[in-house]
Amino acid sequence: MKKTIFFILLCVLSLNLVYADNDQSAKSDQMIKKAQAKNKVAIKLKNEWRDTRKLIKSAKKAHSNKDYNKALKLAQEALNQATMAVEQHNSQKDKYR
Repeated sequence: MKKTIFFILLCVLSLNLVYADNDQSAKSDQMIKKAQAKNKVAIKLKNEWRDTRKLIKSAKKAHSNKDYNKALKLAQEALNQATMAVEQHNSQKDKYR
């Protein structure tokens, strides 16, 4: 009886890990796509920051290696940089250099 309960508990826990892994995969993939979209806006404004593409590339590589936490962290940083690049352009577009 104890072995049966232990086996059922083990199956339930392993299913939870599988679903959690898929959830992290989806989150990191979605964040990478958001970062790419925002960076395309910065590129069109001709105000792309230096490291944003490198961060996106590193996030894609981490995602393909199934290191979803690292991919999510890198993609968030890339999204932050792309957003700041767009904001910088908007705040400085009327000023002469």
